[in-house]
Amino acid sequence: MKIKELALLIEGTIEGDDNVDITDLSGIESARHGDLTFAMDEDKLTLAETSQTACILTTKTSRKSIKTLIRVHNPKLAFLIAYNAFQGKTLERSFIHPTAVIADSVVLGKNVRINAHVCIEDDVVIGDHTTIESGCVVKKVCKIGEHCHLYPNVVLYENTILKNQVILHGGVIIGSDGFGYVRDQGSIWKFPQLGTVVIEDRVEIGANSTIDRGSLGCTIIGAGTKIDNLCHIAHNVKIGKNVIMAAQCGIAGSTVIGDNVTMSGHVAVIDNVTVGQNVSIGGQSGVIGNIEANTSIWGSPARGVGKIKRQLAVLAWLTKNFSVLSKIVKEKNTTSS
Repeated sequence: MKIKELALLIEGTIEGDDNVDITDLSGIESARHGDLTFAMDEDKLTLAETSQTACILTTKTSRKSIKTLIRVHNPKLAFLIAYNAFQGKTLERSFIHPTAVIADSVVLGKNVRINAHVCIEDDVVIGDHTTIESGCVVKKVCKIGEHCHLYPNVVLYENTILKNQVILHGGVIIGSDGFGYVRDQGSIWKFPQLGTVVIEDRVEIGANSTIDRGSLGCTIIGAGTKIDNLCHIAHNVKIGKNVIMAAQCGIAGSTVIGDNVTMSGHVAVIDNVTVGQNVSIGGQSGVIGNIEANTSIWGSPARGVGKIKRQLAVLAWLTKNFSVLSKIVKEKNTTSS
């Protein structure tokens, strides 16, 4: 793709030779002849100029360069758009490894790739341009949309629904039974887990994360949501659109997470609460009640960031002045007696 064609795609302004062919994309350190890279600031631009890169995506306000530039509003986003365009040009053709076991009733779309030792059970439907890597298991009646990618050893339990452009990294398990039990007369009885999981468009789920099926309804992960490694989503949870969830978060059953929520690492949310949209939750927080929309919380139990900072400041002051305060109290008690 020539630079002038790429600039049209990402709505950028060219400075330099617009007729050069871009053959690949790369980071600054590994850039070679014909590559496109990006620089978000002056230091990165200086570093990119020492590389062999053919063209640099940079901001509208950065200085001029000896290299050909494409100026855009957000170089990182423009790089992503260019990357997706290059990926679209290199879609691989259909392939089924001879060791894959695929039921006769499976429906495969165009250009589906199925690698070694994959098992796909009855009545599964797989959309166009989807890749299923080695060791994956797709149980009966699952539906997988277009342009999905299942990395090695992903397991989809029966009736799981993946919509389009879903990415599941290695070891992800979708649709396992929720942790639902009933106590009675000294025994623990398993409650039926009859629901399913629906994962909407453009969701990405990190390695070894697990999402439980609904007990009677659906567990839902909203469009555009990104979930990091080692997260657990319990049964009947509803997660909104464009949520970001960092590693080791745990969401208990029947909780509702609103759109555009950001959760830092190791956050725990109890069951049956609602977290409003646009909420930001600090790392290692414990959420034990409903959270209003458009707030920032932190701590365990989680509270407003301003409130918990004031409490920590008071605690620090008390610790620093403890000996003086103890002396005052002791003198007051002696006078009183």
